[in-house]
Amino acid sequence: MMNISKLACIAVYAGLLGAAPVQAAEPAQAKADVVAFNASVRVEVDAAGKPVKVEAPADLPESIRAYIEKRVASWQYQPAKVNGTPVSAVTFVQVGACAVPTEAGGAFKLGLDFKGNGPRIVAAADRLPPPSYPIEAQVKGYAGTFRVGYSIQPNGKPILDNIETLDGGNKLAKLFHPALKKWVENLRYEPEQVDGRSVSTQMSYPVEFVLDTGHRHETVSEWRKRYLADLQAHAITSKECIAAGGGDALRPIAQNSPIKVIPSPAG
Repeated sequence: MMNISKLACIAVYAGLLGAAPVQAAEPAQAKADVVAFNASVRVEVDAAGKPVKVEAPADLPESIRAYIEKRVASWQYQPAKVNGTPVSAVTFVQVGACAVPTEAGGAFKLGLDFKGNGPRIVAAADRLPPPSYPIEAQVKGYAGTFRVGYSIQPNGKPILDNIETLDGGNKLAKLFHPALKKWVENLRYEPEQVDGRSVSTQMSYPVEFVLDTGHRHETVSEWRKRYLADLQAHAITSKECIAAGGGDALRPIAQNSPIKVIPSPAG
């Protein structure tokens, strides 16, 4: 945890507003001066498992970027291997960060927690764009939860491996699977590297389609404001916010990253 000078889920959520779901592109704030956000940190690891280059997003304030890089560089890494021989590699470490104001004011305490590592999504603010909610499903009032498995190829393009329906059975599969397949096909990643070569990584991602008919008369602007507030209210209960001030958004999970990260506890 650190004091600094004052300065992330993809649940597809349709309120029957006739607009595609949107996702936060900036840190949301549910209560004054508490800011929670996610960051993707590029890490180069040598054959001994030592991080030799750590790069947090360049658009972060310098003090925050420096702190994130220092913490991520302090973690332990198990190097990748080729034919049993350790080699250098590149991975992208996902972290959750939370800035909480000090009682005296004018400064923040920053908490950080490890969220996973793997390839990096190529999208605005490193956030996974949501799939579209099928119109027919909205009209019929159908919701559903799925686990999507896909493989990131060395060229950064994903190949769909499977879609597991977690509730609703075949009726939901017929309505939602085409939208999920199209969503996967449009994703792009920056792949991990092993010994200077891009490699394939398997990913798993839970996607929930949720209808909220209780707010069907609100405007898109009102819906977005409520959605961001809900996200932030959940974020401030995360480990990094607890560490800084005293859930967590869903994200893709790399199943077989060649680099294993052993982070220190949140703080």
